[in-house]
Amino acid sequence: MRKFIMNLSAFMLSAACMATSVLPVMAAPNDIIDTSRSASVTIHKYDMTAATNDGIDIYQYTANGKKDSGAESALQDYVIEGVEFTYARVGDINTESVNGNVKLLYDIPPALESALSLSDSRGDHKYTSDELNKALSSTLADNTAGKNTIEDYIASASGSTRMSLTKADGTTSATGLQVGLYLFVETKVPANVHTTVDPFFISLPMTDNEGDDWFYDVDVYPKNQTNIPDLDKMVRQHDDAALYGKAEYADIATGSEGDVMDYIFVSHLPKITSGSTYLTQYTFVDKMDKGLTYNKDAAIYFYNNEADARANNTANAIKTWSHGSSAFEETYEGSNSDYNQMTVAPTAAGLKEINPSLSQCWLVVAYSATVNSDATPVLGDAGNTNDVKLTWKRTSMDYIDTLEDRCRVYTFGLNIKKEFTDSKTKGDPTKVKFVLKNETDGHYITAKKTEDGIYYVTDAAKGAKEEEGTVFSPDGSGKLIINGLEANTYVLTETHTSAGYSLLKEPITIDIKCTVDDLTPSQTTLYDIKDITGNAHKNMIEAAGERASATVDGKTTAMSVDAVKNVNSTNARVDMTVVNTSTFELPQTGGYGTILFTLAGCAVAFAGVMVLTKKSRKEA
Repeated sequence: MRKFIMNLSAFMLSAACMATSVLPVMAAPNDIIDTSRSASVTIHKYDMTAATNDGIDIYQYTANGKKDSGAESALQDYVIEGVEFTYARVGDINTESVNGNVKLLYDIPPALESALSLSDSRGDHKYTSDELNKALSSTLADNTAGKNTIEDYIASASGSTRMSLTKADGTTSATGLQVGLYLFVETKVPANVHTTVDPFFISLPMTDNEGDDWFYDVDVYPKNQTNIPDLDKMVRQHDDAALYGKAEYADIATGSEGDVMDYIFVSHLPKITSGSTYLTQYTFVDKMDKGLTYNKDAAIYFYNNEADARANNTANAIKTWSHGSSAFEETYEGSNSDYNQMTVAPTAAGLKEINPSLSQCWLVVAYSATVNSDATPVLGDAGNTNDVKLTWKRTSMDYIDTLEDRCRVYTFGLNIKKEFTDSKTKGDPTKVKFVLKNETDGHYITAKKTEDGIYYVTDAAKGAKEEEGTVFSPDGSGKLIINGLEANTYVLTETHTSAGYSLLKEPITIDIKCTVDDLTPSQTTLYDIKDITGNAHKNMIEAAGERASATVDGKTTAMSVDAVKNVNSTNARVDMTVVNTSTFELPQTGGYGTILFTLAGCAVAFAGVMVLTKKSRKEA
């Protein structure tokens, strides 16, 4: 028996040798994996949203791991700089042969197995590519929670390596990689990227699409969806909404001194998905000219539609952070002699509420300020400027993005000269009295007079009756200045004048038309290369519209300049002259006139007596 086995072995060995002589030559080097070779991965980043908006069909390019010069040429304007990927080698490439069933398997660490909710049914932590892809897809079904799970895993994975940020051409590379299975996760994105690329596995080497060869240098073209927030600052006069039904917010508003002005910042939050796109900063810094004073009453509202946000319809807010809430900080400072400053920013607790549940909601910061009843408000076309800057960033960002906008409040004044016509006695302008009514809103103007004789409107109290309004009088030179009137229609009534002069026949109607400026917010510059270089809205754009104007009794009148802050603000005060004429002279009674008449009468009577006496003597 032993001899038989030996003879059989010899026969089989001889047969093997003969078979070898007729077999094909050894497999080509690319047909099997060469474990001694190193591999590389080059990632090309593109802005899918911007390219699609420009009409480019991004789906025409097939992802096969090979370099695609056509895609690179077509998408060169849409590269994204500043993207980071983190990778880890998570397993070996294995061949399993069981009962003639040969498979390619990849072994993965138990921690990744847990993250992908895989059960080790084989008992060796090995899986096919189909099983791994299916598990990864299932994990990412809940995009936010799934990506957070994978991002948490890659952060602590053995051998985890952060790639350099994508360069100006949108590329980053990892070279000298050992053969095996790798997991790539996008861990840092620019502020405009709202959805990170889904984590993906790469086998190094990988088989080409034709199924012919293994290749070791892989090019990947993952595309991002981008989305940016916006910012719009608006204002309205509080009483216009509360009393007169004019609730609209706008870039500009007009107000009288003493009025409360309502301000809002409206910002459409960017889309927020996984932890890599969470907001870590969303800070508003507001600077206001010294002509207004913050009332320190900021609150924040969140809306699920733009219409409610722009009207700040608080009854429809889906979340409210009231003034004093721990969800945001509100600080104030007087930076210098020209402006005051307010900072509003979500706290860590507030950001936790935003990420990611308030993704793409409209955030509204609402506060109020009062127009000062003194010399600080700027009258006329220069207006009282209010600038806001939004500074925001996402998780792990090394830089920030900013947006800016502006609004203005305009207020005006009256420059009245009181004169009298030539007469024997000159009139006293200090004896003249006026009352002023805001005909548009239906109330009498109240004001305070300073030592320099100037009246500053204190229009917080609305006088409904004439006696509730301030009585205005010119100084000894006939000058009367009233500062701080909103652009409306007014009626000036002279109620008293100097002795010997006539009151005006009827009140004077004064109509002030407000300045109009067009203010366009800035737009973010953290976008694809094409938009960065061609962004016409990198800064806020301001265009001057109609200048303020005025009429007196329907006739156009000049408006004088207000010299403030080294700026001559045009069309600040309505210039007008009010002239009183003297009364007509009437016949006088009493005094010398009466005496003369009496003496004349006596003379006539005496003459009559003398005539009668002479006649009587003659007859005798």
